[in-house]
Amino acid sequence: MHSDSSQHERRREQRLPIDLFVNRFVNGYPYLCVATDISRSGIRLQPLLEPNSTPPKFMGLQFQLPGSTEIVTASGEAVCIDEEVGEVGVRFTRLPPASAAIIDRFLANAA
Repeated sequence: MHSDSSQHERRREQRLPIDLFVNRFVNGYPYLCVATDISRSGIRLQPLLEPNSTPPKFMGLQFQLPGSTEIVTASGEAVCIDEEVGEVGVRFTRLPPASAAIIDRFLANAA
């Protein structure tokens, strides 16, 4: 069992599987990731190409959800890192109202 199992148990919001590219900004530089799921409170990322260093705790995020032309921007904090599969669970720490509305519409339409 992974150390992030408590994270899975604490999730209270609907998580929707997705497959889309996300720019994760670390120290001012964008790095491409793939998002594997999303909720109103966070997103799970799989980094593609990043420098070999300590995974960042805080990051900026920028992405477009399927069916939308609007850009979602957010700040996030890594809350769990699964090194076996290379995924990072990110909790949104700052989600502007316009970005929150885009995510809410996406989740509502998928339900």
